[in-house]
Formats: sequence, structure tokens, C-alpha cells
Amino acid sequence: MAVMKVFAGSPGTGKTWSAARAAVELLRPGTAASDVQRVHEQLVEEGRIVWVTFHPSYSYEDFVEGFRPEETPTGNVVYSIVPGPFLQACRTASAAVSANRFSVGQLLGPGGRYRVTHVEAGGLVLTTVANRRGDAVAGEGDEPAQAFVDFWTLKRFADHNLPVSDLRLPGTQNARRQEVSRLTGVPTTFFPNSSRHAAVYEALQTEGDIIEPTEVVLVIDEINRADLSRVFGELITLLEFDKRQGAAEERRVTLTYSGKPLSVPKTLSVIGTMNTADKSLSTVDLALRRRFEFVLVPPDPLLIPEEYGGTNVRAMFKTMNRRLVALNGDENQIGHADYMSNKLEELRDRENYVADAGGQLSAVAHTLRHKTIPFLVDLFRGDQDLVRFVAGADLFDEEAMDDLSDALQALGRLDAKPIVTTASWWNARHVDWNQSRFAARFPISTTIDPAG
Repeated sequence: MAVMKVFAGSPGTGKTWSAARAAVELLRPGTAASDVQRVHEQLVEEGRIVWVTFHPSYSYEDFVEGFRPEETPTGNVVYSIVPGPFLQACRTASAAVSANRFSVGQLLGPGGRYRVTHVEAGGLVLTTVANRRGDAVAGEGDEPAQAFVDFWTLKRFADHNLPVSDLRLPGTQNARRQEVSRLTGVPTTFFPNSSRHAAVYEALQTEGDIIEPTEVVLVIDEINRADLSRVFGELITLLEFDKRQGAAEERRVTLTYSGKPLSVPKTLSVIGTMNTADKSLSTVDLALRRRFEFVLVPPDPLLIPEEYGGTNVRAMFKTMNRRLVALNGDENQIGHADYMSNKLEELRDRENYVADAGGQLSAVAHTLRHKTIPFLVDLFRGDQDLVRFVAGADLFDEEAMDDLSDALQALGRLDAKPIVTTASWWNARHVDWNQSRFAARFPISTTIDPAG
């Protein structure tokens, strides 16, 4: 069952991992947590999970189809219509052959002329061989020694019930080539090198239906970083389940560049991730929002150690997020990723902090100083009063500017604000680093959020 889902939350809450895990669960239900990464990589290799990351300059031409420059063998540059990840995912979902139909090493074609060297959801790589032992040989004439056979092209022939012989038309049958080209949309230049497609097409016809629908998941990371109306264009309507292929109200659109019709397969799922804290990103417009389910991925304090480097990191984390929620609601909390034990250990090793409790505490201070504080400064647009409220006032030094107050008031300004800087005593790289003072802020015995 296809889904349309967006995992939303603050940075560092595991949205990307949640999206990957959901994609695997859709395609391989029941996969053990320990096997998710391995299965995910396999499905990506097969073309059944397609990843794309949006950014501010991402466009319809990148996502669906657009003209792209290509260099010819003679060094000239031509502009061709290139399908984007969405169109590729649609083609795979509607024109895929089960991978178990073929296997690496399988021989195809007259006399076992071709050997399968790679299998994925979108097609096969065939290598020309000299004998049934599978010894590879160079190509003959204009035929390359190795080439990719895509199932999308074969679907065009299957849609018109064309025989295998139409993939083996000699040059003397130019009229028939032109007729088949008109029916399928493949160029007439396709036929001189179509023998590999013919071999796969013939093998498929011996096993029943040539084309089988397959479930494909398109994962869009940072879905709200692009101008979504511009990227999706006319696809907005097609994403609805009742407008997809075979549905009661099926809709098709004509693609802008190729002029070909497109409808979205029922087996295509779209999963996105969305950062709710970055207000500089574009909002998800209502037309697109109502087509997705939104799943909140909140910070999980249970993934953060209570005891690390002699301090209660979980208590510190919960305290800051509790204050953030009180100020700004739950959309702008700090993610747990940076404070997980494995991440802190990676940072400790990368920054060459010693491998003991002191080095661990240095890693905590480093993360707070160089990741969390900058996040808070950006979130509150430099309002140091709010930053100090969340992180703790004792982490900052102030330089009073009282000597300028009279001059500012004479100019009609407010009272002078102090210069606020992060204190050097909790800088693990500074000579003033006070390890015991930093650890004392949240001792291991801390079980509730302190008031101060």
C-alpha cells in the first residue's frame, strides 16, 4: 500500500533515519532493526528506493524532466531531455520486472550470446560473451561489449503487443522500423543496437506477463527547502490516490518538455523529511500539505545517557528543551542526535580529547558550545536574554556598557545593552577550562529539571 508521508521535527531528531526505516518497512515488511541499513542499501541499488535532497535552487527541470547538455563522442554539445528522479521513480514503479526473473550470470539471446552482469528494478546490464562459459568478448561492429537494457523501453513494445521480431528488424525494413518507432516513441536509431533488448524481451515472453507493477519509494530529504509549487508543477493533482493510474478518477498530464503523457502509478510512495525549526525555509503550501500525512518526530531524551563524563547529560538536555517549549512551542526543540553516546564518542575521538571521563566531559562542553549555543542564537535572532534563559545564565560573561547610557539616551535610544560572550571557563580548549565546575551543573544524581 503506497503512502504519502512527511516526517517533521527539529534538526537532529532522526527524521532521515525514520524516512529510511519507513521506506524499508513498506518494501520489506518485518525487517529487523539490525538489518534496516543493509536492506536499505540493497533496495537503493535495485532502484526501488530513490533519494533526492531539495535545496533553494531545485526546480521542476531537476525533479521531473528538463534539458541537459551532453557531450557527443565528437566533442560537440547537444541538449537532451533528461528525466529527473520523480519521472524515473514513476517509470520504475509502472514498468519494472521482478528481480527474480533474472540472475547474474544468466545467458540470454540466440546461443547464449549475452550474460547478465547486473540486475536492478529498472533493467539489466548485458555483456557480450563468446561461449556458454560466459567468457566476455569485445563488441562487434557498432555494438558495444556491454550495455544497459531498460524495462521502460520494453514496456512500450509490450503495450502494443509487438513481437520480438520488431526488435530485430534489419535495415532493409526501414518502413516497418518507422512504423514501430511511431508506435513506441523510440528513435529509428535505436534498432541497429536493439539485439540486447530483443534477448531480454524474448526471455520475458516465455514467463507470462512482461511487465509487473512494483512498489517504489521516493524519499525527499528537506522537502521544504525548495519552492514546492515550482518543483512539483502540474504533479500536484496526480499525487492524490484517486487520481493515479487505474483509479476511478485517473488523471494524466502532458509533460512540459517531452510532451508525453504521465500518470502516477498506484505503487509509488513519497516520503519526505521537514525541518520545523528553520523559519528561513519555504512553507508547505496547503495544496501539497493536504496530500501528505505529517508525522512529528520529537526529541527522545531516552536516547541520551544519564551518565557520561561524570555529568547527567539527559538532565541537561531535558532542561533546555523544557525551557524552549515554554518560550517557543515544541517545533524548535534541540534534537537528541548530537548528545547520543556514539555521537559524543565520535566527536571526542575527532577532536583528540583524551579517552577518559575528562575527555567525555570535554566532548559534551564542545557540543554545547559549538552546536547548541549557535542554534539558540540563530533561533532567537541574537536575543541573548533568551539564549541565556535556555542554556543557563552562568555559561555567559557580561561586560556592562553603563558609561554609554547617557550618550545613548541623549540620542533618543534605550539604555545600553551589555556585551554578552560565552564564558571561557567551560571552553574545553581554553586554559580556563574548569572541568569540575562544568560537571557540577548537572551531577549524576540529578533526576528532575533544576529550576535555575
